[in-house]
Amino acid sequence: MKFHFPSRHKYRFLKPGRRADESVLERPEFMYPDQKSAPRETGRFVNYLRKPRSETGTLSVAASAVALVLTALAFRFMVTSLGNPPLYVSAVAGSAMLFSLYALIAGITSLFNPDRDHLFGIIGLSIGGLVLLTWIIIMIFGMTQGSS
Repeated sequence: MKFHFPSRHKYRFLKPGRRADESVLERPEFMYPDQKSAPRETGRFVNYLRKPRSETGTLSVAASAVALVLTALAFRFMVTSLGNPPLYVSAVAGSAMLFSLYALIAGITSLFNPDRDHLFGIIGLSIGGLVLLTWIIIMIFGMTQGSS
């Protein structure tokens, strides 16, 4: 039985397999379907690492930011009125609760988009949930202190 060694000219390690000016990412399997026929001169490149942001996630972050600002305003009004706030402080607190509830709903709906980035949805969901939980705890604490 004779062992056969492969030919030495079969393997060429230093010679490139294709032209040097041709990019691998320009091949059709690495492009989106709508950009297969797009020429390179248009300046449109595809980023394969970043998905587009979810619109409802952006709304969730905006609503949670508004809820956070309204919560800070309500706390400031409560402190400046020495614990005896006027009626508009309740309206600010109720608006903060509604905005945080909307941030929760928008954050949850942004997680159901499979082809979108979920970062803003998660941030809005967490901040809105913390603001709503804070207001629920304050309301429960106020009900138990008022009955004593």
